[in-house]
Amino acid sequence: MIISRTPFRISFFGGGTDFPEFFNEHGGAVLATTVNKFCYITIHRLAPFFKYRFKANYARTETVQAISEFQHPLIRESLSLIDVHDGLEIAHVSDLPGRTGLGTSSSFTVGLLHALHSHRGDVVSPDQLAQEAIVIERERVADPGGHQDQYAAAFGGLMRVNFSAKGAAVQRLELPADRMAELQSHLLLFYTGMEQSADHILNEQRSKVKKNTSALIEMLGMVDQAQQILCGNDSLTAFGDLLHESWMRKKSLSSGISNSFVDEAYAAARAAGACGGKLLGAGGRGFLLILAPPSTHRAIRDRLKKLAEVSFGFTAEGSRIIFTSTD
Repeated sequence: MIISRTPFRISFFGGGTDFPEFFNEHGGAVLATTVNKFCYITIHRLAPFFKYRFKANYARTETVQAISEFQHPLIRESLSLIDVHDGLEIAHVSDLPGRTGLGTSSSFTVGLLHALHSHRGDVVSPDQLAQEAIVIERERVADPGGHQDQYAAAFGGLMRVNFSAKGAAVQRLELPADRMAELQSHLLLFYTGMEQSADHILNEQRSKVKKNTSALIEMLGMVDQAQQILCGNDSLTAFGDLLHESWMRKKSLSSGISNSFVDEAYAAARAAGACGGKLLGAGGRGFLLILAPPSTHRAIRDRLKKLAEVSFGFTAEGSRIIFTSTD
């Protein structure tokens, strides 16, 4: 039995510039961090006595004889890519629901690939895991979206990822412990209660890349500014103000980025003292991230008491194999 643990991520800046339609021409960059909420994948070799060769437990259960029979596209294509021959049982457990803007699909794919490689005895790098996950999600399954989530899940930590036609490069941001603690103390995360596919929003964003080029170039520049603020001694109020500006720009990229419910919640947080924030992921659902001075948190929580707050911390780890047994 093998168990992988792969973190979810919070994306601060640069979302949308990680689409190849944009970065192949203009370059792209994102600033993100992983958090201590995880996806767990267990794989176990099946004895030949079962009536099926493969079993997968996630939101539903599938039992099949051939990999090609799996309905779950990420499982089917991951097993196919790794060229699995053994009969296997796969199980998925998650700390948070999927389709909520935290890169859960990519964490699932990276974690599954990591477990499958470990099952074969492969030594695999975070870069290879990220690249293989992109091949599965964006090419084989043809899910829309950018390339940041796979790198965040594979590498972990606070990072800047630069994208170009030549590939991606991960730059870890090594902040002093007190600066990281200060950033953590300014952040609040609220669950909107909405879970849905963002495919239509992502497809619209991709189709409007040329139209949105000027806005995306502005958002790309904000990654540099945000990194400078974080790595310097400036007040994190400036980071929050910039987050607000980026969120206003992001909302212009697609009609589905936000909605009246999210806009009202965000406005309420701002009225209570928040500097900035954003809806994580492609938009329209999931988690609302708020950056505010700690002194305002009580007022913000009171204004957003209809939403469920999610406590979290940062984690420096990417996908890991946390258990291996050959028995």
